[in-house]
Amino acid sequence: MRRKKIIRKGADWKTMKATRVLPESYSLYHHFDVTKYKKATWVVIVLGLLVFVASFTFLNNLARTLRPEYQPVERLHFELTLERLIVVLRLLVPMAVIAIVHEGIHASCLWLFTHERPTFVATFEGVGGIGVRLPSWYFSRNAFLVANLAPVFSMTLAGLLLLPIVAHRGIGLLVFGLSLNLAGSTTDVISSIYVCLLPASVYVTTDGEIHLSQVGDGDPKWKRWLRSGMKWILARLEGANGEG
Repeated sequence: MRRKKIIRKGADWKTMKATRVLPESYSLYHHFDVTKYKKATWVVIVLGLLVFVASFTFLNNLARTLRPEYQPVERLHFELTLERLIVVLRLLVPMAVIAIVHEGIHASCLWLFTHERPTFVATFEGVGGIGVRLPSWYFSRNAFLVANLAPVFSMTLAGLLLLPIVAHRGIGLLVFGLSLNLAGSTTDVISSIYVCLLPASVYVTTDGEIHLSQVGDGDPKWKRWLRSGMKWILARLEGANGEG
């Protein structure tokens, strides 16, 4: 009995795969085109800002607890001076580094599944920023979730491990970087939640296409209900009729 459980657990790794050719029983279920969801994009941006404020506040307090010598930012000053403008410009560098590392982790995971180098693209659609694309590849649900969530989990874990040992002058920058990465991962988390509600046999592309098997694999009703609820909210935001 114990051996069966181990074998079943190990078999889960086989579900993390990618393919160029879909089985004949698969068909397009939905295509999430970010250019069609402008209102939803603004909602995601607002959520990202809220995540940044909450993360920055929590990590500031955590840093102060772990490092008593650290003096966190108590409040934001909006008076524009040359010195503060220079500080803001300096923050653009770590922001760019965070974005590059974040997308680099995405790309590394995609490469591990396909052994093909993904393409980095700068996009001004949707939330905007740097994106990673690997056309003509279909990823299983588990493979997509690993590639999608790897940056937020790995970078957050690395940052928390560095927090007690980083140089004093780097604590504030580390807190800022961690908060920025968490906020920038809002889209990744939301899309991962939706993909988790799909059947295990689903295939997803980096362009937002979702392909389901016509055979089906016993998708629970509660998952279909939550999935329909998310699509209904999306449709209401865009003023269209949702799909089931």
